[in-house]
Amino acid sequence: MLILVGRGGHQHECDMNTPRTSSRPATVICGNSESESFSPNHRGPHVPVLAAFGIGPLHRFTLNGRYDLERVVTENAAALLRSSRFEEEQKISEWNELTFQFAPRTLLYAAERRLEGFAETADEAEALTRRFAKTYSLPPKPEGGCYSMIRVDRDIGCLSVPLAAESLLPEETFVLHYGESALTWHQDFMQRLNTRKNGLAILEGLPGTGKTSYLRHLMGVLRQSHRFYFVPASTLRVLSDPNFIGFWANQRRQHQDKQFAVILEDSDTALMARGADNREQVSAILNLTDGMLADFLRLQILCTINSHITDIDPALLRPGRLIFHRVFRRLESTHASRLAAHLGRTLPSAPDYSLAEIFADPEPGADQRPRIGFAV
Repeated sequence: MLILVGRGGHQHECDMNTPRTSSRPATVICGNSESESFSPNHRGPHVPVLAAFGIGPLHRFTLNGRYDLERVVTENAAALLRSSRFEEEQKISEWNELTFQFAPRTLLYAAERRLEGFAETADEAEALTRRFAKTYSLPPKPEGGCYSMIRVDRDIGCLSVPLAAESLLPEETFVLHYGESALTWHQDFMQRLNTRKNGLAILEGLPGTGKTSYLRHLMGVLRQSHRFYFVPASTLRVLSDPNFIGFWANQRRQHQDKQFAVILEDSDTALMARGADNREQVSAILNLTDGMLADFLRLQILCTINSHITDIDPALLRPGRLIFHRVFRRLESTHASRLAAHLGRTLPSAPDYSLAEIFADPEPGADQRPRIGFAV
């Protein structure tokens, strides 16, 4: 049980229905079984704050960011009231869930990504929190983009997949991967994606030439303006599922400020000239990328193919529907050697190389299969 003490030392009872038979100050005895000892939760402040303020004035101010908790503890050790750490694999974890008490009614809660100041006035709570944020903030961590993977079971849904910061390539590395002209066509492609609301883009190239790596980079570059969805090859039939339209309508309601881009990897079958085995898929892509349905859904469809674009159904390539087409080629020997030197590797003699071959583990006996595609 927690006794909440009002200002002036008076205690007050939680059960206000109990008749008072004495003139002595009432006592408030509140259950605190739903209050945390180390951190605030959705129900309110944690125990140290409740005990300090009782039923007196209490104001909170919150800032989100990244904070150097090691420095916070080192430089404010005398005020540290609560802390949480644990040992895992014989290593002590970093500080977390810290509570500092600088005065009887001046407290600060600090976590890796959140500060909360508590004081008797709103201005004091804000000033305390901002002072700590200014002193102990860390720069944002580099981060890549993310995509939502379409899943189909009883209904159509999606799972969010974050990408590592390394998927976003620095300019020098980007040129090493894709050639001297890479920045020019990349900027052209981004400009089209930022101005066209719907349409089709085709990234053509042999396996391992960097199509998927480029799309990962693109997701990081456009993470503020776009929302990316990945449809696995085994799920391409969802394109012609009537429920797919309802799925997109629901996504549009949830993310009205985003442009939607759908990625179809190794989608040769879905794009090739219509036959008995792919007619529905080709028709679905035609409808999704142009016409009245495209006006409603506003989807950009980004496809990777291993075949030649001359094998693609001509209707998909007509002006107005095709946003962009790019061929990803194997790197000639001189260019590949520069990339290998940048990676600290030496290549065996060959006229050309794929990116996957350059990045493959050269150690004897190692798994030589390159990491290709979103499924790895």
